[in-house]
Amino acid sequence: MTRPPTPPPWLAAVWPAAVGALAVLYASIGGGASARRSSIAWMMGSWGARLAVQQFYTRTSDLPPRTSYLVLLTSALALSTPALLASRNPDPSLAPVEIGAAVLWMLMFAGETTADRQRLRFMSNPEHAGLACRTGVWRVLPRAHAVFEVMIWISFALFACASPWGWIAAACPATMLYLLTRRC
Repeated sequence: MTRPPTPPPWLAAVWPAAVGALAVLYASIGGGASARRSSIAWMMGSWGARLAVQQFYTRTSDLPPRTSYLVLLTSALALSTPALLASRNPDPSLAPVEIGAAVLWMLMFAGETTADRQRLRFMSNPEHAGLACRTGVWRVLPRAHAVFEVMIWISFALFACASPWGWIAAACPATMLYLLTRRC
């Protein structure tokens, strides 16, 4: 019995890069207020760029076998919904929930970046091969990356919820929670 082909490690970088690029595209062509469009483009675009670079740099992939570009790009279209909805909102002022979501995003983005750097530093030591990282943030949160990732997606959904039809974006963090807990 042959095993299904494993996707190349760099393929894992395609998905966050596509989500971030779509967010920037939506903000560029959206008819909403410029402060809102630039905020969501910055939040989702920098998240996508950071995660794509990390995936490419670490050359690790959690993708299931036989994952195709089509699956990745389709899911990127679906999960870029918060940016699409927010970029179309013409209200000239940011709502308090959007400001709160942006603050939450900043904190979680910094937390995820810190956790990932601590894990990379831990894993770069040959003595730690096969061991779970339990230093820094990982000492308190054994699944630090997943916690920060879900909270980032909650911030995207909260930001979008101030827009018409924004409640649809709640499906994004729910999807990410499902995907992340399925792997763990």
